[in-house]
Amino acid sequence: MKPDASMQIRVEDLHAFTAALFNAAGQPLEHGAIMADALVGADVRGASSHGIIRLPQLLSRLRDGGANPFPQITTISEACATALLDADAALGPIGAHSGMTMAVSKAEACGVGFVAVRNSDFIGTCAHSAMLALDRGMIGMTWTNGFPGMAPWGGRTNAIGNNPIGFAVPGGAGGPVVLDFAMSVTAGGWVRHAAKEGRPIPDGWVIDADGNDTNDPADLPKGGALLALGHKGYGLAVIGEVLAGVLAGAKMLGQIPHWFNATDQRVGNGHVHLAIDIRRFIDPADFADRMDEMALALKKTPLRPGVDQIVLPGEAATRRTAAHIATGLRFNAAIAADLRGLAETYGIPMNEMENQDA
Repeated sequence: MKPDASMQIRVEDLHAFTAALFNAAGQPLEHGAIMADALVGADVRGASSHGIIRLPQLLSRLRDGGANPFPQITTISEACATALLDADAALGPIGAHSGMTMAVSKAEACGVGFVAVRNSDFIGTCAHSAMLALDRGMIGMTWTNGFPGMAPWGGRTNAIGNNPIGFAVPGGAGGPVVLDFAMSVTAGGWVRHAAKEGRPIPDGWVIDADGNDTNDPADLPKGGALLALGHKGYGLAVIGEVLAGVLAGAKMLGQIPHWFNATDQRVGNGHVHLAIDIRRFIDPADFADRMDEMALALKKTPLRPGVDQIVLPGEAATRRTAAHIATGLRFNAAIAADLRGLAETYGIPMNEMENQDA
């Protein structure tokens, strides 16, 4: 095994290793499993900007006191279809799991559930919690605010989060429709990937601290900002701030510290979760048939030159998931080195994983 080697890891091994790291950092078993689900699930689906690359910083948040390893998540207010939770500084996927689980329970009772969570943390992919609704045959949505790393439309410095949103919809034969995107041109994690790999970033992703276009990923942590996905992306980011920040009573805009760097500070951001019980509107079998009908109609659209097929949101991720489960996940040398360092720091054996090195 070369010290600078990349690493190929079976999904189940990576999940067990990740959960063990969080448990060694002080989290209870069930929370370690949720964190592993969120991070490994992101890599498996191809959203590696929010996958294992985030491990060092999330573990540092537990170590340095920015996040609470034993949160007592409480209900502040509750009605038939709504609730407001305090996440007690839990790591974001823990708070999001609680929020969506309650939203699903409320949808079972009332047809729809809408749960806001405050005093939380960076949640990673919104798809992870939105997809929890699929297990009950429901439509799920998660929307979060976060550290203001994006410039408002026309601005030259960061002032608002890229406030991502995720939807998960049960599908028919083609599988679920899952849409998860930030309101910036790209997620900050992809900029971090470029920095890790020592390559430039495309035009239009980031501006530097002076508001100038840049291709250097290092300019983002030096006071640069992500660019919004046009005026529409910025507008959606504002609505996300309203729901996850203003409505939830969470921190908003510049009140939110940089979870990535300020690992000793409580983030305190918010997120909202919506679950819709399809059975209150249509028979689930009919819904699945209609989803297939919609998908087929879209796929029959004449193609532009150079395009071989039309896919629905989440379809490519479903294919990547199947491929990664069969072959495992490959990490570059920089991320592999992070994993080896964490294994040593927390005393988690990874011999079997090392045997899969390239």
